[in-house]
Amino acid sequence: MRQFMQINIPILAHSYYDLSKFDFSFKDIYIVDIQSDEFKNYISSLQAGSDFSDHYTFVEDIIKEIYFDYQKYYAIIKKDARTNYDYREINNVYKILLIIFPSDLQILHELHFDESEGIINSGGMSSWNERITGDYPGKYMLSHANYLDEINDFIKVVFDRLKQDNYIGLSIYHYLISFDTSHLHYQYLSLFMVLESAISETSELTYRLRRNTAVLVGESEFTSNTIYTNIGKLYNLRSKIIHGDDYDYQKLIQYTPYLQAMASRTIIELLLHNYPKNKELNHKITQLGFGDKAKISSSYKSYTLNILTYVENIKTEI
Repeated sequence: MRQFMQINIPILAHSYYDLSKFDFSFKDIYIVDIQSDEFKNYISSLQAGSDFSDHYTFVEDIIKEIYFDYQKYYAIIKKDARTNYDYREINNVYKILLIIFPSDLQILHELHFDESEGIINSGGMSSWNERITGDYPGKYMLSHANYLDEINDFIKVVFDRLKQDNYIGLSIYHYLISFDTSHLHYQYLSLFMVLESAISETSELTYRLRRNTAVLVGESEFTSNTIYTNIGKLYNLRSKIIHGDDYDYQKLIQYTPYLQAMASRTIIELLLHNYPKNKELNHKITQLGFGDKAKISSSYKSYTLNILTYVENIKTEI
């Protein structure tokens, strides 16, 4: 007898950019506007002997939440949900977008369907509280059309690398956790752990962290030197938080966006170089100088992807 299967459809919120433009078709995965005919037809295609109205009632409930033109909700769907369905790949779509675009982009709802013997029935819906940075409506995801082609190229290159459970997977875990922390200093520490996960040795940790990140992320000798200096300041604040010392909360507010952008770019570079062990990566980095990140791996290709985090990382000293 064929096993019972649950099909989940995450609903993304908080993006000014049309998420349907990102190409995951190589995995038979698509991002669609939930108010589109395409999505309605997709839900209808899941019917297979069950009542379409039962399927669509939760979608209608979500649509009722939309009050402004800028509010768009997007579903992540597997076109052929009955074949090779893997929720981890569905969820990785969200992960890779959040890695490229640190923002309030989030899975706000998730539709659940139960499949057995070819029959799919509605299994309900899960919802989460909105995550808002700063004043309402928060930090919506932004992108620029000029970078769409390279973003889609990057997605194809690294998508399967998201499945790793090594130091890269750990870095991604800490990064994702940072968006759901209850306090800003917890977010700061989680983001710092993204950088620390790439370090294989604990001796001379401050120096290794500063230098490795500077080589890994810096575009030139100048920007690497800037990153080296900035990471030192970030680490001093991190140490004060960890050890319970008094610290300047205004610096925490000032440093966190920079650290978030640095964590985003660090993960991007780790995925591109794709060393299986951080010890191997660290050994290679020790042989290189500032501005030499293209030499870390032979197949390396540089991507801008998100101009906002790109500029944030090459800014002058914080």
